[in-house]
Amino acid sequence: MKTLHKCPKCSSRLEMKGENIQVCNVCKYWTEAGTARLDSITILE
Repeated sequence: MKTLHKCPKCSSRLEMKGENIQVCNVCKYWTEAGTARLDSITILE
């Protein structure tokens, strides 16, 4: 499974917590390994 190396919000390094959760220690962004949470992004058409 691929993982993110940089936080999409602040570009800091993501760390693994447990088996499948990645957490940024700077801005507290978290996501499941192999995915990126996009709930904070709004797309307007």
